[in-house]
Amino acid sequence: MQPERPVPNLSPREHQLLDLAAEGLTDLAIAERLGISEATVGTYWGRVRIKFGPYNRTELVALMMRAQRDLEVKHLQDANASLVHEIQIDIPDGNVLTYREIIEEAPEAILVVSEAGLIEFANQAVAEIFGYSTQELIGRDHRFLVPESYREVHDTHVQSYLGDPKRHLMGDHVDTPALKKDGTESLIRASLSVLHSNSERLVICFVREVTDIERSTIG
Repeated sequence: MQPERPVPNLSPREHQLLDLAAEGLTDLAIAERLGISEATVGTYWGRVRIKFGPYNRTELVALMMRAQRDLEVKHLQDANASLVHEIQIDIPDGNVLTYREIIEEAPEAILVVSEAGLIEFANQAVAEIFGYSTQELIGRDHRFLVPESYREVHDTHVQSYLGDPKRHLMGDHVDTPALKKDGTESLIRASLSVLHSNSERLVICFVREVTDIERSTIG
């Protein structure tokens, strides 16, 4: 995994500048939106370059989005580890019903997949991302949520992860193609952890969908 990119300490106005630029606004449009002069917008760009480095406008937006992505992936990984720890404490005997109750209450979108690739559990948040009901997801091979053109690569990643979960973090592949019920494709970001329940290994996957703005600014 690439090292995390530190997020510079930007002012609220500098954050607004980068957010509006990510939406495709010109400096003139940004000035009008913020109620400031175009020259002042240029001054803010200068301040951002001091903090990020001498990059052009497009590069600065991309760097900010990537830094935010790194923080987001770290948050997913921390939330994942916290949930797995909570489950392992609360259900030392591997009680399936209890861990399902814990996951259902979690605000994050979560899939629980068996080592054979079958979806054991899905909470409402993840069902909404893919456009299915939770009942439609449970019991199916998780690969149906992956575009056919990407499944071979996906299978390789899965086998690599299961071969050594401690070494391979899902952050190595943060932007992954996903297939929704309506046939449209999107990108998701995820963090994985393995949970040992009795004699079975289960993979807990935290999922978040990449926004259109993020897709347009991150290569």
